[in-house]
Amino acid sequence: MEQEHEISFAELIVRRGAELLEAASDGDDTDPDEAADAGPVDAMARLLATVAITDGPLVIHMEGGGHTDIFEEAAGITVGGPGDKVTTLAEARQPERAVVFEFDPVGQLAGSRAVVAVVRPEDRHDLLEAYVAVGRLRGNAAELTVAPVTVRLDARALGHTLDLIGPVGRTSVNAIGAAMAHASQTRVLPGQDASDVPPVVIDLCWHAFCLSAVRARRTPDAGPVSPTIH
Repeated sequence: MEQEHEISFAELIVRRGAELLEAASDGDDTDPDEAADAGPVDAMARLLATVAITDGPLVIHMEGGGHTDIFEEAAGITVGGPGDKVTTLAEARQPERAVVFEFDPVGQLAGSRAVVAVVRPEDRHDLLEAYVAVGRLRGNAAELTVAPVTVRLDARALGHTLDLIGPVGRTSVNAIGAAMAHASQTRVLPGQDASDVPPVVIDLCWHAFCLSAVRARRTPDAGPVSPTIH
């Protein structure tokens, strides 16, 4: 799919984070309580900019870029059978501390641009957390909205659960749902209200984990790659 947007919303987020970190290092007198309440956009921006500086590399994969096969395969898995999807999710791995996927969502969010950052909160490659942003163009202005929740997936736990319950874990929708619920956690960002988060936002997190799994499947022995945008 060709990229319809002339700008990268992922780059906008990282640039915003760099500005926030620079302001902090320059001794900006912003009140700490105000910084904590700055909102999920700045929280995500700070996180990605910090990762890029301290734990790099920060890799950005863009739909319409050099890895369209990853996006095409993950899209097929997302809309395919639940058995194939849960098996794929159990394979999710990521050697880098953070990888950002930018793509065109469908359904309710069609016409916007999704930016999902998959972050490793610990040293384990199979424990991942997804942060979601949605970007839109209003005339010449770019607008960003970041979801007030994150989803954490323990792919190792999911794999163990599937092994324990056997074939039913690939065929029973109820068993698959229970296994995914057991291996995941939805977390509200500090100071945010998550009472009206639409299900489509959570779906974007799961799609990002499918992207991570497909990426890992294609490069099973790869270590972290150089900072880049694809």
